[in-house]
Amino acid sequence: MFAASTTSDSPNHIVDVIYSAISELNLNLPKANRLERSLCTVLFGAGGKLDSLALANFIVITETKLEKALGFQIDLTRDDPFSLETGHFQTVQSLVSYICSLMATRDAH
Repeated sequence: MFAASTTSDSPNHIVDVIYSAISELNLNLPKANRLERSLCTVLFGAGGKLDSLALANFIVITETKLEKALGFQIDLTRDDPFSLETGHFQTVQSLVSYICSLMATRDAH
């Protein structure tokens, strides 16, 4: 698991932002389709509960919350996000890892 950190670019903070997006999305989903706030939660593909519209809403909500939390925009639809093998929307954990890698690349420049 990730070490505790309070900085806005820490993995724990990114997890909190994604969990907040899940909570907001769940307000508009039928009970059977609501997402669990867990790193193992499947977002897309086999075992996922989101249809294409709910996934699109999740992306918009998450991008908005990330921009507010980090102070810059992140485009979550880059880099083949829906690939069943390498896509970053497979699980909450894969999305956190992808966002952290984007931030590391951005910090390196």
